[in-house]
Amino acid sequence: MRIAAKALNLSLGTAYKQARRGDFPCRLRRRGRVYVVAVHDLMRGLGIQDVRVRYDDIEEGARLARGESDG
Repeated sequence: MRIAAKALNLSLGTAYKQARRGDFPCRLRRRGRVYVVAVHDLMRGLGIQDVRVRYDDIEEGARLARGESDG
């Protein structure tokens, strides 16, 4: 909750108030007395597109960062 509140530019108190009222800007889950915000729900709340990254893309990016080429 603390990270989500900071990302959404909310004070922690305001975030908890919104959560209790059901007005929090993204989906929340309750685990006992604790509110949990999944990363993909926070990204959606911030308007960030959920993009899937393939392992091959990461490897290619690392190769390029090291200055290596395919051939």
